[in-house]
Amino acid sequence: MYKNYQLTAVLALGLMVAPLAGLAEANQIDYAAKSVYNYNGEIIGSTRGVDPVIARQWLPEGYQVLDMQEGDVNGDGVSDTVYLIGHKQEDSSSYVDSMKLIVENGADQKRTDVVLDKMGGYQAELLLRDFTGDKTVDALVTAASGGSGGWYYNQVVALGEKPSILFGEQENNGGSISGQFLDGFKVEINGGAGSGVTIDVHDRTADYLRLGLYNEEGKLQKQTKLMVTPFGRLEAVDANHDGIYELKGIQRISGAYNADGLANVETVLSYTGSFWQAQSVNLRINLHTKMLQSHT
Repeated sequence: MYKNYQLTAVLALGLMVAPLAGLAEANQIDYAAKSVYNYNGEIIGSTRGVDPVIARQWLPEGYQVLDMQEGDVNGDGVSDTVYLIGHKQEDSSSYVDSMKLIVENGADQKRTDVVLDKMGGYQAELLLRDFTGDKTVDALVTAASGGSGGWYYNQVVALGEKPSILFGEQENNGGSISGQFLDGFKVEINGGAGSGVTIDVHDRTADYLRLGLYNEEGKLQKQTKLMVTPFGRLEAVDANHDGIYELKGIQRISGAYNADGLANVETVLSYTGSFWQAQSVNLRINLHTKMLQSHT
C-alpha cells in the first residue's frame, strides 16, 4: 500500500540507464559463494559453509539452503540464525520455488518455518535489517524472475512472534506510475498526486510509423498506455542515517514494446507501521528522449 507522491524528473544521458541494463541480464545465473553477515555487518561464513550433514537433519526433501544470515529477530538480545531455503525444480536448472525462511532461535535452537507466498526465481538472496524501527531485524528476500524485463520478486517479512509480510506482491508492483502516448510523438508519464512529465519521442518516429502507432502527421492512431514493470531488485538503504532502513527500487517504463525503454523510476520507500510511504521518486529519462515539460 502506498500514499500518493510527486514525480521529480531527472534527465539521464547514457550512464543513467546502466541500472536497468544490469537488471535485464537477470537470467544469466551465477551461483558463486556469497559471504554471510550478521546484523553488525561482520562476516560469519558463506552460503556454501552450511554444514550439509546438519542441514539434512531438518531440510525438507528436495530443498536446499540458498542463503543464511544472523540477527536478533525477537528482541531478546540473542542473535538468531535465519536460513532461506527453496525447492529446486530440476538438476539442470538454477530455478527454485516454494521458498521458506527457517528461523532458528539463538536461545533454545528451536526452528520456525515461515512460508514465502508465491516466492520463486533465480539468484535468491536474504538480508536482515530493521525496516520498522522496533530494534529487531526483518528479512528482505529477493529473487530474479529470469524474464527479459529484469524484474524481481521481493518480500519483506517481520520475523517476530507472529511473522507477517510487510512488503509483498501488491507492493512489488510499484506505486501509481502510469503513462500514455499523445499526438505529436509525445509521451506523458504520471507519478500520482497530479504530478508528471511530458517527453518528446521523435527519435522513435520510424519505429512508431512502422508499428502503425502514429501516421505521417504525428496523429496517434490508437490509444496506447505505457508499460511499467514491477520493481527490480530492491536494496536496503538507511536514507536518514537513523538505523531504520528504507527500500530503494527501480521500475522500467517502456513504450510500444518491452525493449522500447523510455525512462526509469527510482523510488525510496519507508515503512510507517501500516503502509509504505514514498520518500522520493525520481524519473530518469533515457538517452535520446527529451523532456518537454514537468507538471504538478
